[in-house]
Amino acid sequence: MKGLLLKDFYVTMKSCKMFFIVYAIFIAMSFALSDSTDESFLFMMYPVLMSGVLAMSLLSFDEKFKWIKYSGALPYSPAQIVLSKYLFGFIYQVLTALIVFLALVVWANTIGDTTLSEAAFSLGGMFTISLVIPSVSLPFCFKFGTEKGRIFYFVFAFGLGAVFFKFADKYFAYKYEEHIKTNYFPLIWVAAVVVLYAISLAISIAVYRKREITD
Repeated sequence: MKGLLLKDFYVTMKSCKMFFIVYAIFIAMSFALSDSTDESFLFMMYPVLMSGVLAMSLLSFDEKFKWIKYSGALPYSPAQIVLSKYLFGFIYQVLTALIVFLALVVWANTIGDTTLSEAAFSLGGMFTISLVIPSVSLPFCFKFGTEKGRIFYFVFAFGLGAVFFKFADKYFAYKYEEHIKTNYFPLIWVAAVVVLYAISLAISIAVYRKREITD
């Protein structure tokens, strides 16, 4: 498992550098838009949402360089190969969220008109949403390949983003204290995402096992 994680780490450092550049641009823009707190906050959150696509990008590189066929000669089970994608993607998303949180600390104490607790709560909401993206997309990618899976991802991400931003002020950003005291939605939502992530992993392992047998 350690070898698989290291492989994905090296691929990320070599082939996914643009991710880090885009993240830096969005964070910089969130500070530059000091006259528009709402837009500034959304730019700050966007890298967290984007981090959900990394596992699919890594799978795309695996397909491009015939890793799926090569991995058959290595002492890794299909479950380990699939789990490594989910685990590495999760670690990457956590690190992205931590970087954004540090930027939020500065943002909330300089140009933001929301408290740090409100901003952190919103970050947590966006982080869980970022976990939904690979949970839904990866089983399709393992089943149909990343080309078709990418199309599904963009359709799903667009719809999910539209729904989130429509209801963000109600569930995450502007009613923090009242929401925490009177509504169990955050706990229910987190539990649902955890269950979805686990179910997605199980489906992907089952799909990948069949793909290994039939390919």
